Amino acid sequence: MRTLDFEDFVSPAPHPGEHLREDYLPAFKLTAGALARAMGLKDRTRIERLIHEKQPVTADTALRLGKVFGTSAQFWINLQNAHDLSKAAIETRDELKAIKPLAAA
Repeated sequence: MRTLDFEDFVSPAPHPGEHLREDYLPAFKLTAGALARAMGLKDRTRIERLIHEKQPVTADTALRLGKVFGTSAQFWINLQNAHDLSKAAIETRDELKAIKPLAAA
């Protein structure tokens, strides 16, 4: 299995909010408010911040999204991790190139 080589990224992997906004909300014909209610949230602020890519997917949000959409919580966490790692790799690319792997003694 090939692992992601974050040195290849020129732009970050999509934020999970983009997937939610572009794929899930239209497919299920949901608004942010309707999704928030389905997830058992008191208001839609968390969902609005997520779909506008202003908030990450937390463990709690991942569990709720997984339950509502019939996916796993891990799916949503993986989307967030890929976004975070690719963004960090781009931001620290030059610093990372200067780091040499250690050899076992």
